[in-house]
Amino acid sequence: MNASAGPWLIAGAGLAFVLLVILAAKYYVRRRRSLRYLLRKIAWQQLGDVIIPDDVDGEVHLDLALLTPRGILVLEVRHLAGTLFWGDQLEQWTVLDGARRTVLKNPLPGLRARRHAVHALAPHVPVDGRVLLVGRIEIAGEVPPGVVKLEDLVAEIPACGRQPPPASFSEAWAGLRQAARPS
Repeated sequence: MNASAGPWLIAGAGLAFVLLVILAAKYYVRRRRSLRYLLRKIAWQQLGDVIIPDDVDGEVHLDLALLTPRGILVLEVRHLAGTLFWGDQLEQWTVLDGARRTVLKNPLPGLRARRHAVHALAPHVPVDGRVLLVGRIEIAGEVPPGVVKLEDLVAEIPACGRQPPPASFSEAWAGLRQAARPS
């Protein structure tokens, strides 16, 4: 190796590293923007990463709540890659991605508690909930009840369009926002 080539190799490797970091950052930002963009199609407003009181003197964390044409939608968001193995009665679900194994707590009981807490704050509007799977995820067997991928959620909920939400929805949303505090 030529002694004068050493600095050029180091500079080239540094440039390649910087380009790789920039591309990774752009991919991450685009992925996050696409989630927000798609959810904006079905929701007039979003409330994310907040804590609200439950109806038994405690608190619950909300990943995301959306004001949609169907009412308030509570979302548990899970970013996953691989194949999901699940069961209604299982305390833990498993995601296998090649040799990598990830164990996560069954989100369905927690989702029911979050829906109940939101409904206690907004009793006069429909409140629904879903576990939203984002990423390269396949589901082994049937899809768990209340679990959706992003594209399925957008297909399920009608677009909110340009018309404002019904007054009862807006009032309930204002009450939820008032009760929420940042996580």
